[in-house]
Amino acid sequence: MEITAEMVAAAEAEVTEAERSRAVAEEALMGSPNSTLKAQELAAALKRVAQGRANARELAEAYARQVAAEQAAASREELEKAAGKEITAAGKEVKAARTRLEEAAEVAQRALVELMRQADVYDVVVDRHADVLAGQGLDLNGESGGGRALFGAVVKARGAVYQTAGSGAVLASVAYRVAEARLPYPNYLVGVLQYSVGRVVPEDRGDGLLSGLSAPERVEFPEVPRLVSALHR
Repeated sequence: MEITAEMVAAAEAEVTEAERSRAVAEEALMGSPNSTLKAQELAAALKRVAQGRANARELAEAYARQVAAEQAAASREELEKAAGKEITAAGKEVKAARTRLEEAAEVAQRALVELMRQADVYDVVVDRHADVLAGQGLDLNGESGGGRALFGAVVKARGAVYQTAGSGAVLASVAYRVAEARLPYPNYLVGVLQYSVGRVVPEDRGDGLLSGLSAPERVEFPEVPRLVSALHR
């Protein structure tokens, strides 16, 4: 409901009229202090004054809020009109940046799918040749052979070692390398990927898988201040 200044004024006028009625009732009771009727009339007049004041106060507060909201809306409209060029530029540039981001995400998503596909193919090839060589009586004790180790199949071909990795472990390893290079330290995601069970760690493997990857472009962040114990100050 829209509240007008006239409605507020009318409510205040009702309070003024109620105050007059209260004054008349008080005077009448003073003239007849033992009259129950006069006492009841004064009580009713006091109640009307209290109700009128409460109603007028609520109406005035609601009107003030309504006026403030109307002024804010008008000010907002003026601000947006004055910033028209900036708003247009923001919409254009942010939309373009979002498009580039989503395109890059699409490319990365396809690349990661292909990464996992190739990891699966690699594992199948290693697994198959491990069985073939083991079937030829060549175990893992020589320069060439095939067999099973704790974490999967292993192939040795004239000294070169190959062992299965798992597509999830390869994915976690690549994601960790990028996250560690691009995110500030400390970072929860980097920690989760670093200690992911089964992540390919080249230096922990006999075949050094992924050890030849180039380093991701690194972002240099300000060094995080070390916490110093009060005992060492």
